[in-house]
Amino acid sequence: MTEANSGGSSDRLLICGLELRCVIGVEEWERLMPQRVVVNVEVKGCFAAVAESDDLADAVDYRSVCARVMEVAAKEEYRLLETLADRVARAVLGVNDCIEEVKVGVVKPLALGGFGRAEAVVEVTRGASAN
Repeated sequence: MTEANSGGSSDRLLICGLELRCVIGVEEWERLMPQRVVVNVEVKGCFAAVAESDDLADAVDYRSVCARVMEVAAKEEYRLLETLADRVARAVLGVNDCIEEVKVGVVKPLALGGFGRAEAVVEVTRGASAN
């Protein structure tokens, strides 16, 4: 293990701008149809073993992470961004044993209509030990 990795989760995988549609919102009209949300996922862990093996079977497969995020969003309807972000983070923690921490940001682009280009963003961080 290198010195950079001896302290834990210094390696990161970032997935930015994953667009999906889900039913989310507290207002009745928001719940009539799926809305666009954008999800950013940061996965932290020690990727030294994967770098050594150069084998996808050992890695955090980006497509698996994206598929898991989309499954969570489609699985149920949500009222709050916080709930969706929490469910996504907990699901991504289970993708690979090397994942130590996940940070998920959920952006709801139209949540602040009438306030110019403002966007509502919720970020949560979850660790494997908290699961």
